[in-house]
Amino acid sequence: MSDIQTHKQALEAKIAELESKLDGLRGELQKEVESEQHKAIDQLDFHYNDLETTFTSLKEFLNVLRDDFRKSF
Repeated sequence: MSDIQTHKQALEAKIAELESKLDGLRGELQKEVESEQHKAIDQLDFHYNDLETTFTSLKEFLNVLRDDFRKSF
């Protein structure tokens, strides 16, 4: 086999190795993106629950205010 063929095969092997590593890095990146999305969804649940609690408190306050207003008049 000639030196050119050997060099060509070595380059092709390096390219295949780099492509494999690149695929691995793409997989890791995808996992990170998915992890961030799950964290964001979890935070949305927290904020939704917080908003729901605030809304419930506001409703209770308005009911008390309404009852006090009715008692006054």
